[in-house]
Amino acid sequence: MNPSIARTGLVRIGLARTGQGRATWTWLLWCWLALWVAPVAAESDEESWWRPAPAADGGMAGILRSPADARQYRYVRLDNGLQVVLVSDPQADRSAAALSVAVGSFDNPDARPGLAHFLEHMLFLGTEKYPAPGAYQAFISDHGGSHNAYTSLERTTYFFDIEPPHLEAALDRFAQFFIAPLFDGEYVTRERNAVDAEYRLKLRDDGRRQGDVMAQVINPAHPLSKFSVGNAETLADREGGSLRDELLAFYRQYYSADRMTLAVSGKDSLDALERMVGARFGEISRRSPPPAAKPVPLLAEEGPLLVKIEPDRERRELSLLFELPPQAAHWQTKPAFFVAHLLGDEGERSLLAELKRRGWGEYLDAGLGYDSDRGAALALTVGLTPAGLAERETVLGLIWQWIARVRTDGLTDWRYRELAALQHVDFRFLDQSAPGEQVVGIAEALHDYPPAEVLRGPYVLERFAAAQVMEVLDRLRPEHALILLVAPELGELPNRSPYYQTPYQVERVGRQVAAWEQSARDAAATLGLPGPNPYLPRHFPVSERGGPADPPQRLDAPGNLELWHYADRRFGTPRAVFSARLLLPPATGTRGAALTALHLALAHDQLSAEVYPALLAGLDFHVSPWDGGIELGLGGYTDRQPLLLARVLGALAEPGWNDAAFARIRAQLLREWRNQSRDWPIRQAMAELSPLLREVPRSSELATELESVSPVELRSFEKTLYRRGAVKAYAGGVVAAADARDLAAMAMDRLGMASSPPEYFYRVKQLPAVSVSPRAQVEVTPEQKDTAVLWYVQGGEDSLAERARVALLQQLLDAPFYTTLRTERQLGYVVGSRILPFRLVPGMIFYIQSPQAGPTHLAGEIEQFVTGHCAVQEAMQPGEIARARQAVIARLEEQPKNLDEQVARHRESLALGDRSFDFRARLAAAVRSTDATDLTETCRRLFGEQRRGLWVIAAQADVDAGADGDADADAWVADGEFRYPW
Repeated sequence: MNPSIARTGLVRIGLARTGQGRATWTWLLWCWLALWVAPVAAESDEESWWRPAPAADGGMAGILRSPADARQYRYVRLDNGLQVVLVSDPQADRSAAALSVAVGSFDNPDARPGLAHFLEHMLFLGTEKYPAPGAYQAFISDHGGSHNAYTSLERTTYFFDIEPPHLEAALDRFAQFFIAPLFDGEYVTRERNAVDAEYRLKLRDDGRRQGDVMAQVINPAHPLSKFSVGNAETLADREGGSLRDELLAFYRQYYSADRMTLAVSGKDSLDALERMVGARFGEISRRSPPPAAKPVPLLAEEGPLLVKIEPDRERRELSLLFELPPQAAHWQTKPAFFVAHLLGDEGERSLLAELKRRGWGEYLDAGLGYDSDRGAALALTVGLTPAGLAERETVLGLIWQWIARVRTDGLTDWRYRELAALQHVDFRFLDQSAPGEQVVGIAEALHDYPPAEVLRGPYVLERFAAAQVMEVLDRLRPEHALILLVAPELGELPNRSPYYQTPYQVERVGRQVAAWEQSARDAAATLGLPGPNPYLPRHFPVSERGGPADPPQRLDAPGNLELWHYADRRFGTPRAVFSARLLLPPATGTRGAALTALHLALAHDQLSAEVYPALLAGLDFHVSPWDGGIELGLGGYTDRQPLLLARVLGALAEPGWNDAAFARIRAQLLREWRNQSRDWPIRQAMAELSPLLREVPRSSELATELESVSPVELRSFEKTLYRRGAVKAYAGGVVAAADARDLAAMAMDRLGMASSPPEYFYRVKQLPAVSVSPRAQVEVTPEQKDTAVLWYVQGGEDSLAERARVALLQQLLDAPFYTTLRTERQLGYVVGSRILPFRLVPGMIFYIQSPQAGPTHLAGEIEQFVTGHCAVQEAMQPGEIARARQAVIARLEEQPKNLDEQVARHRESLALGDRSFDFRARLAAAVRSTDATDLTETCRRLFGEQRRGLWVIAAQADVDAGADGDADADAWVADGEFRYPW
């Protein structure tokens, strides 16, 4: 698995490599080296792409950008020490800002676990200039924006996006968080309850449970030993001092301008943005700095330690954690990233491939578990089968052999150059991201890289530093290891972690070091690193930039193939997307869906080692079920797409699995489906909507069917799966019409799809209009103690006008619903509303998950708010409705920023039956024509005495779900249905 380059985690992307001869590699290497200096088609600024981007005033902005990026940048350091990056994008549909403070859970006072996280919550609840606790949220929502924040190990980051005309006013409100927050005593008490609800929400989250155990095992002086989230007990007032006083002291100690980084993106010029920022954020105080952080040993004494942990969900993992010094200083060479890249290989001779061959492994992760000023750690994790758990000592021996293989064979300059070239190309053709996403990345990067490198820095692999790489590899030895074994079959574990009550046991296993070292010296010949990547692109044709966004055109195609082609002239990209939705009658129904899911999971497993290098080389693919068959897609650089598609189709058309793979993958699917019963109650409530409204199978139903599936039945199913069916295909990007036809024809021919399928309709149940009482209610019994209540309200018809009215009404409800029921009433941490259409059928949901209130009370609170809102809405001033209308229209008319977003819009239209590809424009026009009278009528109809809706209650059996509920869904769901051709 290829590791992430982020400082705080790793990302698993799946799959492997194959080898080729030295002559082939030499030729490919010259192609890649030429790419570093040769111009690319349709680009004229290749020679300047490493240089600072020119500023609007003709000076130098000092920030290195991708040549695919037309935005302007400027770095500014205010007099108070605040570092700022400004981004000017006159074409943007949204503006955004993010501010990151160099303080996180590592900095919590020993006596106040969770204080940094609690402070993050409190900053949203009023400032001296804008004292109303919901004012900031309401302003952002009223102007089509979104906002959030998060607390990590050493950072707390706040961010928002908004309609461009309102950026300056939003910045004025945002800056006050860091100038004069109120920390109102009343809301200190209330928000403590919200943090406690968040803590209780995730009591069964295995990541948090495992972290709680880690905190008990490692060096007590290490900041990872601190409880990061906080709860009612750790944040309680104490004799001799209040929480608010400690909150203020913590804020004044760490929230200093010189510990902050800010990124702002807008349509305005760089000069105008600089004036906006300087006038507001220059007022942030610069305080005396706290003592500098120093590395702390992860373990109090030399390892290795073996920690056994019982998970909540059914999962089995063997993880090794190795302490490293802080890695930020090596950002140009990234030795830990390179080592994790080698360890995470999933090729045909990799550790994962060997474990799969033996039936012991399912997945492999490698990467920096964390990287901080106090130290870093590299993590290697193997997902085990039950058989692998039984053979865990042998598995651990294979891991040591694999590390030894990387140490002996991985220190080669050509491997590093190959990875560097891949990183280089990714940055060279970097897709434009949404402003909200970009500013968060920049604000974080300003802590880690020189200002000139905030965009390029994460992609840089400047030179092969063999000594640095060896320093990392030398830490990957048994005596330095913290070994975690997670499984439900470990017997009675004597200890319980303090906050999440996770069973665990710690063993010192130093006596086994000699055996592990010997195992490493006896590295198996079956394990080996890959040769050169056969999927490296050789050509980079690039589409036009800045041209018109012409809609896709339907191409002539034989038989039952519907083929659409979009020739990009807008994004200047070397990428293309091909997707095909296959209507397959055998894949329908619960058993057909279970068999299809197993067929596709086995195909993925068959492909994993072979096409992993394709993913490394900028290609991607997916094969996934949908309720009428299978969806197949691939994307990335176009040069090697036909090769990848041929491999994927081969695995689908000629499955190569054996009985051992069948048993392993079936068990994996069963575990994933059954684990969903351990989800948060609100997630289980939401999961009920599609089965009820569209009659798609539940995960539990799929698991029941899959239990009785045999290899003989699956082989018989696979022989007939593709014989009857139809294909809707789409190809877009830098791809010619002839190539699109070739890809579609390859799919149909290879799968043997020829005959016409039977008629198929996408169905959505039409709920009957029923009286307020009794409630139409479905009940779910979760394993978690929290209670969740969800109310789905369905529109009366599947028209654009109704969809526009529902969207506008939800926009008006959203912010006050959250503020009233979460901030004011303190009913729970998970509170919200959102639009939820099914195909063209409009609808919205309201939901709460609460650790203390029962379902009858929660449902009553939702009804009281929503029905009362109709009177509030009728009394609204025209300006309030106009702002809401503009917010909805702005989201609908926002332009795609890259090829993937454009493709998503096209596929959305195709799924809705819109062959003119103007669905969003027509919906925006319908929103414009919706007036106050329409809203009044809609509010009364949707929330009045006769309403089309259903309640889903997720509560444990001993909680009263309400005597007025009707648990028989058939009694109210069979009013009618909306039908759409597939």
